[in-house]
Amino acid sequence: MAERAVALGSRIGVAFASASTLAPTTDLIEACAAAVGHEIAIIPIDATSAWEAFLAGDHDRYAATIAEHVRAQATEVDVIVLAQASMAPAASLLADLTVPVLTSPAIAIEAIRAQLG
Repeated sequence: MAERAVALGSRIGVAFASASTLAPTTDLIEACAAAVGHEIAIIPIDATSAWEAFLAGDHDRYAATIAEHVRAQATEVDVIVLAQASMAPAASLLADLTVPVLTSPAIAIEAIRAQLG
């Protein structure tokens, strides 16, 4: 996911619902950019207000709240990374955006399929 984000743009939005995921995701994206010599800017998209819904088991509200935060900053970035696997359902709520929205589960499945031939 980090490699694809770097390939898609230099302004990378990183949406996070748990603050503990921002630094590791940012570090990984920055390492991928450095490996290919690309300069990037990470734009944090703070969706921590959604975390309460996740903890309460309200996954629809969790996804909707994440989508709301992402939409608010979508015009400022070239690509959006949903930093947590739990955020993947929000991607379907963002399908109409003009910027790509990347989720680790979908990209991992693509990579496995490619390796299996």
